[in-house]
Amino acid sequence: MFHKVMLSTLGLLAAFTGPIAYFSVSEYWKGGRTATATARTAGSTTQTTALQKSDPSAPAVSPLPAGSAAAPTQATLEGSPVRSLDEIFRFDVTADWIMHRWPRVSTGLAQLPLQGYRVPLVTGTAETDLAGSLTYYFNAQQQAQRIAFRGSTGDPRELVALVTSRYHMVRRLTNDPGLMVYEGVRANGRPANGLRIHAAPIVKSSEPYQRFDVELVLERPEE
Repeated sequence: MFHKVMLSTLGLLAAFTGPIAYFSVSEYWKGGRTATATARTAGSTTQTTALQKSDPSAPAVSPLPAGSAAAPTQATLEGSPVRSLDEIFRFDVTADWIMHRWPRVSTGLAQLPLQGYRVPLVTGTAETDLAGSLTYYFNAQQQAQRIAFRGSTGDPRELVALVTSRYHMVRRLTNDPGLMVYEGVRANGRPANGLRIHAAPIVKSSEPYQRFDVELVLERPEE
């Protein structure tokens, strides 16, 4: 049974993440870290000032409402700053939200019967942050049906914490000591979500943000 579930999971990941192209992860880590840090500071300052003018008792940081279409606060490919992974790995987003959050969106990524929107992603400057490509797939009802990410990180613990707590994934042991696999299973026993974390072929002390290659596929929870 274990081998069948593992084969199904690997097949799921290969089918969903195989076509996903990298957005030059190395360039985003090098050029995006400074831009992201600067944008976070500038964005927080602007938002705080506006909130305090309208309401002096307002908190310093106010998260974007679900599905909002606020314009990006930085003129870079990574789009608006990411405060937490919960902000992007969620299924209440809309195509309009994606278009407003990222200045560059690749469309025409249909996986029938789904339509994909792919964006470059750099979540921040910490080793637990992610860099790579993020794709949202929408169904005929214009609901986010699938979320796929492929990229790198220096420390996968934050991502693992998200998928195990929110999406109830559990780790499956493999014969590869350099590979970590987490998966979720639907009520009918079929694999639904998958996370693969593999140690990078070459780890450089000068590039602590690229120690692990990451492939993640999330499916819309059953209602």
